[in-house]
Formats: sequence, C-alpha cells, structure tokens
Amino acid sequence: MRPLICTHRSSAPPARAWALASDFANAADHIRGITKVEMVTPDPVGAGTRFREWRGRQAVDMEVVGWSPPCSYSLRGFAMGTEFTSEIRCVPDSEGTRLEMEIQVRPRTIGGKLLAPLIALMSRMMVRTCAKDLGDLAAAAERDG
Repeated sequence: MRPLICTHRSSAPPARAWALASDFANAADHIRGITKVEMVTPDPVGAGTRFREWRGRQAVDMEVVGWSPPCSYSLRGFAMGTEFTSEIRCVPDSEGTRLEMEIQVRPRTIGGKLLAPLIALMSRMMVRTCAKDLGDLAAAAERDG
C-alpha cells in the first residue's frame, strides 16, 4: 500500500507546534480523537518511548522509533495484524509551521493480509482522521501560543 500523506498549515511557530505534537502524555488534551493516553515508559521522551493510545474503546500500543527534535519523530503501532508506522514533521513555513504526517500500513500476519483490501478501502477515512488530528494540534498551538 502506498503511504498516506496529510498536511496542515499553522500560524504557530515551529517550536510551539513541536512541543504539542511530541507531548504524548497530554495528547488527549489537544487531539479530540484521542480519548486517553497511558505512558508505558518513564520520561524523558525519545526513541524507545512506549505508550498506549485509546481512540474510543480501541487501544493501540505505540513506540517512538525515530526521534529528531524539533523536526520530526516516527511512531510504530500494531493493530489487527497490521503494522502502522507514522512520521510526524514540523516544518518551518514562512510565518508558521507546516505539520506533515506520513503513514505506512504493512500487514504482518495472515489475518492482517486478509484484511489488507479492507484497510486499503479505509485509507480515505484514515487520511480524514489524520487531517483532523493535525488540525487539532495546529489549533491548540495557535490558541496556547
């Protein structure tokens, strides 16, 4: 499956956008789709940090697999036999920040491979969800900055 890409422009400075985008413990305060976050590993946050993220009743275990502050980080999670990897970037853009998210979806089990056509059909919904998440982050950064 090809990567899914979402972007959102924010008037907030890159440092503020990064501070919110990388604040996993408080993500539910900034992103409406996230209902709860449980940090599994202690601070400081960086490569190897693990947390559990809930969206409604569905929980996904996430791990930070790439960490390049204040520009980008990568997360990896597993659900339904499928590995989801997302890279979040905070790119300086004239008077603000361009938030970018790129998602790779890779089936890893037989069940995941059987669900691959369904996941491909759901890609539009995934892009809309990611766009909402980036919009929520941008709004929080603009409001709190």
